[in-house]
Amino acid sequence: LARLINAGFLVPGGFAVTTSAYCAARGGELPADVRDAIVSAYRGMAAPVVAVRSSATAEDLADASMAGQYETFLDVEGEDAVVEAVGKCWASLDSERVGAYLAEHGIDREQVAMGVVVQRQVPADVAGVLFTANPKPGSLGEMLIESSWGLGEAVVSGLVQPDTLILDRATGAATSIRTADKKVWIPAGSPTGKSEPTPDALREKLSLNSRQVHALWRLGLDVMGHFGSAQDIEWAIAGENVYLLQSRAITTLEAAEAHEEALGTTRAMLREAKRSGRGDWVRHNLAETLPHPTPLTWDVVQRFMSGDGGFGRMYREAGFDPSPEVCRDGFLDLVAGRVYMDLSRASEMFFEAYPYAYDPEALARDPNASQSPPTLPRGSIRNRYRIGRRLAGVKTRLMALAEDCDRTLDEETVPELSRWVAEEKQRDLKALEAAEWRHLWEARREKALQDFGAKLMLPSLVAAMAVEELRAFCAENFWDVESDRLANELSAGHAPDQTLLGTQGLWEIAHGEMTVDEWLASYGQRAPDEFDLATPRWRERPEAVELMAGHLKDAEHPGERHRVRIEECRSRVRELKARLDGDAAREFDARLALAHRYLRFREDGKFHLMRAYDLLRDLALEAGRRLDIGDDVFLLQEEELFDALATGIAPLHLLERRRLARSAETEIDLPFLITEDRIATLGERVQIEATGRIPAFPLSAGTADGPARIVLSPEEAGDPGDGYILVCPSTDPNWTPLFAKAAGLVIECGGMLSHGAVVAREMGIPAVVCEGATRLLEDGETIIVDGNHGSLLRKADANREETARDETPAATDTRIPATLLPPPPGRVESACGKWRNRALAVWAVFFGAMFLLPGTWLYDGAMAVLDSLLLPLVGSLGRVGTVAAVAAGLAAFSMIGQRFLTDNRRLAEAKKRAGALRKQ
Repeated sequence: LARLINAGFLVPGGFAVTTSAYCAARGGELPADVRDAIVSAYRGMAAPVVAVRSSATAEDLADASMAGQYETFLDVEGEDAVVEAVGKCWASLDSERVGAYLAEHGIDREQVAMGVVVQRQVPADVAGVLFTANPKPGSLGEMLIESSWGLGEAVVSGLVQPDTLILDRATGAATSIRTADKKVWIPAGSPTGKSEPTPDALREKLSLNSRQVHALWRLGLDVMGHFGSAQDIEWAIAGENVYLLQSRAITTLEAAEAHEEALGTTRAMLREAKRSGRGDWVRHNLAETLPHPTPLTWDVVQRFMSGDGGFGRMYREAGFDPSPEVCRDGFLDLVAGRVYMDLSRASEMFFEAYPYAYDPEALARDPNASQSPPTLPRGSIRNRYRIGRRLAGVKTRLMALAEDCDRTLDEETVPELSRWVAEEKQRDLKALEAAEWRHLWEARREKALQDFGAKLMLPSLVAAMAVEELRAFCAENFWDVESDRLANELSAGHAPDQTLLGTQGLWEIAHGEMTVDEWLASYGQRAPDEFDLATPRWRERPEAVELMAGHLKDAEHPGERHRVRIEECRSRVRELKARLDGDAAREFDARLALAHRYLRFREDGKFHLMRAYDLLRDLALEAGRRLDIGDDVFLLQEEELFDALATGIAPLHLLERRRLARSAETEIDLPFLITEDRIATLGERVQIEATGRIPAFPLSAGTADGPARIVLSPEEAGDPGDGYILVCPSTDPNWTPLFAKAAGLVIECGGMLSHGAVVAREMGIPAVVCEGATRLLEDGETIIVDGNHGSLLRKADANREETARDETPAATDTRIPATLLPPPPGRVESACGKWRNRALAVWAVFFGAMFLLPGTWLYDGAMAVLDSLLLPLVGSLGRVGTVAAVAAGLAAFSMIGQRFLTDNRRLAEAKKRAGALRKQ
């Protein structure tokens, strides 16, 4: 403030009580000479109304700002009142919240002293704060103004929601203006000095005019120029004057600058990739358990997910043949630290020169589309035919694997893995030399992910095939029900998987039937975001297991809930089988049994893989201990870690940069699908429509309503209550206890076979995917989840929609019910079509040969036969006309035959349905 006064800025007069005065009074009564000095200085100001403000030596450090931690007193008048206010400011240094903040930043409270500013109080008409650089990441070229009526304490203390203006720092132009409902204010000269209700005329009126905004912009430029750095300014306007009450350096700009750098690097990387023919990018389902991989983790996982890794080995075992490009580079990229699938390379995981591409429009509509092969044709017809034959071979191969793949896994692979893990857990890692550590790391990585990883994930590929076969059967035979929903509903009735068994164990802990140690013996290798090696396992924090179990204290037993779900599935199966004949019913049973056999491996495969993966975390923690960097070891890449262990010196400067960069990446808002036209606006938060029926992708059928509970981590859930709608970024097995008392589920990413979708269907919970749901919805508001059609609806919007439906019933829903749609072509129609095409092909070859070969070879004989059979027509049409008429007649006959069979099947279905309706 003294420097600002000397520079000619309009600063209200006052005086400072120095830290030496605080030290003289610390722990005792106020010395008489200190009191006299304060009173004398106050009289020298002519004893006006003043503001008494704290200013400690631990304030405004490079990495910590104590703003808001200490006390401020307004409307102080009189000598005794000023002395008392100074004492209260000193006392605020000993408060519990200040002690916690200092401890968090490693500051010794005994080394901190308190100064106090006594400043003439400006009778402000309007006041607030001005940031000369917007501290929001990605906005360094902006100024941010927050303002409200009356004294500025209402703004800085958070009593009022202020008006917010964003200015272009270079021009002063207002790029964004938000007028708030300012419900309270602290009027100048208030007898209480406390907040009061704002007059109605001012509540929703913008508190600044254009001249005042321009004056604040100029003030910000001048103060920033004076100090040579971005400033956080408190100001007040009284009449025509703009007073500067305080200015401090902004301590959070390092993060904003890192954000700008991360965003610029990301955009440059994507543009360069597009120029080289790569992209677009879609978020991969690996993000469920790996939302923001650490560098060490990504080195391991990227290799695993490549064509040469365990994932590629699994594909080869199924009959695919990944291209050399994806064997070398993989098909996944990190975009601002998040896992994305490169659509230009993803199809190469199937075969080289795969003649189909992903459809961006389908990906935008359906988050499940990226987990299926691409559908847009490209390349030659010959290549599509060749790949089509190879794909048929993949299906045959998967069917063959399905015969005993589950038995092999249960009886051979899992026991072998258990023996290996048990042996490795006994190894003394501290006794390893650096070279031995590296050798063991590489051996464990190869064994866990390349060998066991391929075997453990293969059954999930069979499961996906089984569900698709079941869906195709449902589409053909139960055409009046939406096939995807029906297939997922029926496939939920499989045997309990390890995730369900683990949740049952937590229920038993909550009810005293199992100890935490017993549970950890089976499930201790798991964790939230468990594919990241940096995530501590449950075995490392048993207290968190007790918190998870607490969510099940008053919940129904998960096993009983699953048993009820199985009974519902069986009942539905009996109902559907009544509509089938013998052969179709047996085929239905076979397809359903196959899906039930293999769906549990979607969870069990990951469960066993984590047992092996945990061995790599053990090694990484040992490396962190040796290098004295603890968990920061995960911020190193593999080669960097190898070099550090060989020399014994960790690159600490690199770790600092990585921490800052990762923090910046989390602030970058990324869309589900990144196309070339989205690169320029990458990082800009998309405004999501917050009213009306919100589109979502259905994962589990049913509808439910309840209060939204926004949960970003299962460990931060607290007690969400009962009958709530769980709204979260994604789910993994550690979220399952929160499903127990949930009425519905909303996740931001995931497909039909994601963890959340599978468990929700098993437990009968309606579930949808809605991008940005944790930002769009408010915690505690009542929402409706529609897992049948895929939508979210706020309760208030539902009431309006109900009213609209009553007034205009035909306009509220334009979807055609499945019962009014004709059945799709089935296998009978497909078989007829094949015979028709073969017949046409034979005729085409016959006629071509007849006219192209010498007449004595085929033409004369064929004409002789036709003459004897069709002589009456020859006279009127001639030979060529007769041939054309016969060919057209045969083609028409085969087409009519196919159409007859199709219509006959559809008529039979309609009659069967009509008969059932008459019985009802």
